[in-house]
Amino acid sequence: VVRAMRRSKRAKGLEHRLGLSDSPDGQTRELRLWQEGQEATTTVPVTRLKASLTRRVDQLRRDAGWEAPVPTLLLGLAGTIGLAVATVLFMSKSMLLAGVAAGLVITVTYLYTMFRIGRRLSVFERQLVDALGLAARSLRAGHPLLGAFQLIADDLDDPIKTIFVEICQQQEMGVGLDVALKKASDDLHSPDMKLFATSVGIQLRSGGNLADMMDRVSLVIRERIRLSRRVRVLTAQTQFSKWVLLGLPFVLFLLLSIIRPTYIETLYVTQNGRYLLAAAGLGLLMGAWVMNRMAKITW
Repeated sequence: VVRAMRRSKRAKGLEHRLGLSDSPDGQTRELRLWQEGQEATTTVPVTRLKASLTRRVDQLRRDAGWEAPVPTLLLGLAGTIGLAVATVLFMSKSMLLAGVAAGLVITVTYLYTMFRIGRRLSVFERQLVDALGLAARSLRAGHPLLGAFQLIADDLDDPIKTIFVEICQQQEMGVGLDVALKKASDDLHSPDMKLFATSVGIQLRSGGNLADMMDRVSLVIRERIRLSRRVRVLTAQTQFSKWVLLGLPFVLFLLLSIIRPTYIETLYVTQNGRYLLAAAGLGLLMGAWVMNRMAKITW
């Protein structure tokens, strides 16, 4: 814990020296972009609005790519939890195991949602490279920037299609293009989209060749994706070990239940056995979290 606190303090100090730390509300932040041998700068206001719980849940639904509304998803989750709790209570007559079952359903739902968000974000980043190339060619052909964005929305598939459709719709309703791009990047939580939105915002304020800028941003994103794939290869052994270690207890539990049911029955009928099951579930969750931290590499 002390080591993590020290690392966090050093990271915040480094971000402050580099000018990457967040500014308080009402202040401004200077953005810099090196363009054709010269430094282009622009100043943007810093506003951080704390989204409500309903908005955060709805944004989570949109990031995961679910079409059903939030009430329907919450109702389905509540029904699944109720079914799991009723099944466990009928089989074991233990409120502790019922609580563990409810927590397991919530955990699995959360992990599956994060998996869908990660997969969707990965698809978006690959599509963004193609979209920037398409936009650069469109700009060189004489189309305006909004026309290039409309071409992306017409020719590419989801998820990037939906994002650029919303950007075009907001611009048609009078929202500035840089503001619409910033809102899309904030909602998407993609570093590549943030880089693209910042670059376009600086270009719109300072002027310059948008087509060349998009080519450079596309090259940066392509190199980052290549590095990310290399990192996944290097951490593949850790990920495989994680799934083997997490799946082994369940496999052994199932085999022992088939081969010798009376040996496993103690875990259900005795209070100490139920405590052991709950402790085993918590240990598995903690082990999964630790191994995920071990396999996570930031650069």
